[in-house]
Amino acid sequence: MDLTSRQQLVEALIPVIRRAGALVRSLQKTGVAPNFKPDGSPVTRADLASHEILCAGCKALAAAIPIISEEDENSATQALKPLSFVIDPLDGTKEFVRGRDEFTINIALVENGHATAGLIYAPARERLFFSYGNGYVFEEAPDGQCRDLFNRIVTPRRPIVLVSRTHLDRQTEGLLSTLQPCTIRKLGSSLKFALIAAAEADAYVRLSPTMLWDCAAGLALVEAAGGTVLRTDGSPLLDEKRRTLRIDGFIAARTPQLAQRINTAQKLSL
Repeated sequence: MDLTSRQQLVEALIPVIRRAGALVRSLQKTGVAPNFKPDGSPVTRADLASHEILCAGCKALAAAIPIISEEDENSATQALKPLSFVIDPLDGTKEFVRGRDEFTINIALVENGHATAGLIYAPARERLFFSYGNGYVFEEAPDGQCRDLFNRIVTPRRPIVLVSRTHLDRQTEGLLSTLQPCTIRKLGSSLKFALIAAAEADAYVRLSPTMLWDCAAGLALVEAAGGTVLRTDGSPLLDEKRRTLRIDGFIAARTPQLAQRINTAQKLSL
């Protein structure tokens, strides 16, 4: 897909993801009890309602592009196709159920092993981030005004490293010790990727397994902003040869240099 077509698709998806966010937010305010999947992860009617809105929107705009969604029970066993939407209708369901404001809604476009476009919406914070190619990454305010996130100037600071609230394991804690001095902040959902793209944080470390729908949109944002996301072996998170959706861990960073530094520290901390 060329840049203009990708931009048009992303801009058409913005009202779709906002619509899903509005519904999810309204359901949170009324209170939603979770059910549990076979793997023990929570799912609510908000997850499923958002899934329906996102799938309908994607199909209406690009019916020929297959959709991989966390809330499609067949998606986990599918191979990643050369062109796919990868969506997470409600990332951070645990935070959502607990009444926190960190949950997000994610849409990514993956083309030939590259996350070429991404949208992350945090409706409770009214923050919407999107990208459609290298150097084209923005935050859209509720009034429709856009802020360019590419090449943002960052004043010297101690690195801000984000970690998951619920998936902080001993291996990650060991790496964080190796990285000191740094500022560590715990946060739920893919919002961590968006904050790196916005230069409000410097890195996000997750060394436990996850799935592509948890990070595809974030990958698109970080790379569009000039950062990088590596697997724990130092290879790119996605490439043309990878087709499985499971990811054993990753390091996302605002700059490639920082990503390599953390990757080296990760090997030393083993």
